[in-house]
Amino acid sequence: MPELLKFEYLRILKSKMIWVMIAISAVLPVLAVIGVQLILVLMNGEMTFSLTKGNERFISWFVISYFYERLPIFIALFTPLFIGRDYKDGFIRNKITAGHTRFQVFCSAVITQASVTVCLCVVYILSGIIALLLTGHLDLNHGEMIMRCLVLTLSLTATSVLFAVISLLIKSRAGTVVICAAFIFVSSTAAPAVTTFSYNHKMIDQYEEVYTDQLDLFNESEFNKKDFFNAGWYILHPVYEVTNAGLGPEFVKTTSSFSLMEMDNLFEYNEKIARTGFVNQIYTIVTNNYGSFLLTEKDLKKIDGAYVKSSVAGAEYTVKSLVWMAVYFGGGYCLFRKKNLF
Repeated sequence: MPELLKFEYLRILKSKMIWVMIAISAVLPVLAVIGVQLILVLMNGEMTFSLTKGNERFISWFVISYFYERLPIFIALFTPLFIGRDYKDGFIRNKITAGHTRFQVFCSAVITQASVTVCLCVVYILSGIIALLLTGHLDLNHGEMIMRCLVLTLSLTATSVLFAVISLLIKSRAGTVVICAAFIFVSSTAAPAVTTFSYNHKMIDQYEEVYTDQLDLFNESEFNKKDFFNAGWYILHPVYEVTNAGLGPEFVKTTSSFSLMEMDNLFEYNEKIARTGFVNQIYTIVTNNYGSFLLTEKDLKKIDGAYVKSSVAGAEYTVKSLVWMAVYFGGGYCLFRKKNLF
């Protein structure tokens, strides 16, 4: 096993593609910091304002967290192309004939590809941290952002395990590239829709109470639960519960709250994860025949589960990542051990 791992790592280091991906992972967060700096300069030219702690944290998280959105496509390309070459050049067959077991061959491929994913994530995060430090915008919220990044990294690692397994089971390099790229496209496209149905029956019951409290002031109360529990909810809510589909929208895309009423709150870092897909937006307007009322974030916090601590949400996604990693690995090996490699 150690010999196989050493052989695989040496092959990876000799690949030009891995160095290109490392370079891109290092450059992208630096470009993001430069972009943020230019925006701040332009804004200072138009108006006078000072960045709050929440603003600084939002900038830091914006820079370092987007590896979760940008790196998957590189993994979807590199893994099938690299492992697919093993079939093309006969490396897998040669490893078996040299006396290595199928389990050793399988493990070495999965471990090295997972290592590549972790390496790219670490390079991206460290590059972003250094760039933020040099510009004076670094604020990791006492290390809490690092914990969030670990959750995101583990989720991507689980995805790389899946891609490695697919690449070991299908000999066609082109076919595996298409499958892995399609997986990234479909999952990233469907994620916002899946996250919209994160609510459960208890949350809607409590939402009804908050909603009708305003309308009862005018002796009118209209609330139809059936609007929330439609076919979409019955299909996508289970997907949300058992997969990491909600991780990107909850951790990366919606950690900011926007309010044009105060410039200081133009971009803020939310320390809690908002699961408020059952309303159109965090600040939503309830309208009836007599007027409109503003449901604030304070109102929605009365609903259990609408806002959860990032540590709690992170633990949930960590467990799901580990479970899916085990499923991919175990199921993949069961198929690989019966596959005809000759």
